[in-house]
Amino acid sequence: MIKTLQELLNDKIAIGIIGKTHGLDGELKLHPFTNVPEIIESLTEVVLYNEKNKVFLLAKIVDMRLGNGVYLIKIQGIENIENAKKLSGSKVYIDKSELPPIDKNEYYFYEILDSQVFDEKGNYLGKVDEILQTGSNDVLVINKNAENEILIPVIKDYIITIDKTNKTIVVKIPEWLD
Repeated sequence: MIKTLQELLNDKIAIGIIGKTHGLDGELKLHPFTNVPEIIESLTEVVLYNEKNKVFLLAKIVDMRLGNGVYLIKIQGIENIENAKKLSGSKVYIDKSELPPIDKNEYYFYEILDSQVFDEKGNYLGKVDEILQTGSNDVLVINKNAENEILIPVIKDYIITIDKTNKTIVVKIPEWLD
């Protein structure tokens, strides 16, 4: 039975992207999408998907080390630079069930991206298109239309509720937006 892209990636989450090769022996640079090193450092089997080439690969990571802010990985069966180059640009997916458990008041980005956002009065503000990491706190980028972008800091003063199950967020409008 042939599976669709959606079926193959069902219950999977992209946690990084394969960059350029490193050296001549098939090592690759892995640029993580997460700031939780345990997710990357515990990788053993992953699904690689190259959107440009429409190629899937179930890959076994046999070696990993950190170098200059990126992870250098070795994939079983990739022994030279020519084969490694074919994987460049592939997104790295794992099963969502492999993510470490988090506290009730924490979230993974994928859980709140595309959430519908409302103010305290129930007015629809838009959906979460992006989450910016500023160092001190995350910032929700909310878009209702192309010309109307709202930035809401993810701090207790402005976030009333985050319902990950129903993908809805209720916020207090910051005073600078009133």
